[in-house]
Amino acid sequence: MNKENKKGELHPVWFFVILSVITIVLSAVLSFFGFQGTQTDVSLGSSSTSILTVESLLSGSGIKFIVSESINNFLKFTPLGTIIIGLAGVGLMIKTGLLKSICKRLNKIIPRKTMFFIFSLLCIIMGFSVDFSFVIMIPVAAILFTEYKRSQVVGMTMAFASVAAGANINIFLTSIDYSLTELAKSSVNLVDSNYSYGYTGNLFFVVISSLLLALVISIITEIIARKKPVRIGTEELEISEKLDKIGFKKSLIAFVIMCVLLVYAIIPGLPLSGFLLDSSQNMYINKLFGANSPFVKGFLYIASLIFIICAFIYGTATKQIKNGKDMIKHIQSSLNGLGEMLLLIFVASQFIALFKYTNIGNVVTVDLFNLVADIKPSFIILLLLSFIVVIAISNIFVPSLSTKWTLFVPKMMPLFMKSNITPEFTGAMFRLASSVTNIISPIFSYFVVYLGFIGLYSKNDFTIRKCYKMLMPYFIAILILWLFIVFGWYVLKAPIGPNVFPTI
Repeated sequence: MNKENKKGELHPVWFFVILSVITIVLSAVLSFFGFQGTQTDVSLGSSSTSILTVESLLSGSGIKFIVSESINNFLKFTPLGTIIIGLAGVGLMIKTGLLKSICKRLNKIIPRKTMFFIFSLLCIIMGFSVDFSFVIMIPVAAILFTEYKRSQVVGMTMAFASVAAGANINIFLTSIDYSLTELAKSSVNLVDSNYSYGYTGNLFFVVISSLLLALVISIITEIIARKKPVRIGTEELEISEKLDKIGFKKSLIAFVIMCVLLVYAIIPGLPLSGFLLDSSQNMYINKLFGANSPFVKGFLYIASLIFIICAFIYGTATKQIKNGKDMIKHIQSSLNGLGEMLLLIFVASQFIALFKYTNIGNVVTVDLFNLVADIKPSFIILLLLSFIVVIAISNIFVPSLSTKWTLFVPKMMPLFMKSNITPEFTGAMFRLASSVTNIISPIFSYFVVYLGFIGLYSKNDFTIRKCYKMLMPYFIAILILWLFIVFGWYVLKAPIGPNVFPTI
């Protein structure tokens, strides 16, 4: 593997190698000079402070971590297992021609621009299952865009941008919403013990933001797609129209039956039902979408199993699968080319683990929060703008929503309440700003997945410069959209949820 495909075209593997070296050196320098930050913690209606420091990777413990934890860093990389499971399901759909058959029918009944909007919105909505959204929707986008005579690479970029930017503003309430709300309540009570902070306080805000996000992303996609040539990249299968109709009908019937069974399995109280729910939770929404819910944890596996069954039925009907060996051959074929992706994941997982070990991200984040906290509440516009920018920047270093929330809430939530900004609106701004830089953060695990899929489908576009070149228009457009929504909502004083407004 050459370090550069062409002059100035850095391979993603070398990109993460360079970032790892920079992290090692930077951690030593910052640790030597005592770079630190003050974190505020809230518990049981009281607050306390603690000091965060940078850990050097050139120390004895740091070198030990680099050497001894490299395998664990790779194995603990969140998307590693899901990629194989997801590709097995969607890959069989591609190899048998089922996915192409579906996309062909969609092309006949739904115009291209409308389809791009619908698909982007679907990616945003499916954000409750992060693994599914990234691992399944990105390769599906490649086939969909090919059928609509648009670049596969642009389609995958659109899918990634939609899921990444919409992950924190999902219309579904999950256990993350619950945990964020509970922490916010503790901080809010420091200012007003009688204030009622609810789970649905920014529901209207989230729904409108999701729709506008999908619209903007679809517009940007159409503009980019016009300038990007179409590379087919998949073999054309010779399937007669008659067999295609038979196979599609049978697979559709099977899909409907399995969806009905899935819905039955998540309805509590029925015979042999409810086994996909988290029985330890009281609220149904937490039973279904909680972090320990079998439905959420196993959604990718369930979806892949459904895809495999439907593809098998379609493949047998269209003679693409004549026996068990054919099915295995198709699945194996869909996993071809994973070697380079696994190499990328190994190198990227080391960088991400090293960066987290140094604690640089958390220290930078709390220092940025402290800068915003020094702004006088009377300068409300400056406060709002600074807040959004700081959250967006900190998200590059700390992609985890819950981690940033823990660092942010104790100091910033009371500040905004004293500025007459409701906690719900503060939370909504936080989630918007946190989402915008997901698509460009090298610390974000699924950014690596996106790069890997680009490498599978287009070696020509598999460089850091070209990937970022495709992502930047989405980043800029989404940032402008978020600023427009936040300031527009604040000026209009429109309700962001049931009986909840931007200002107190």
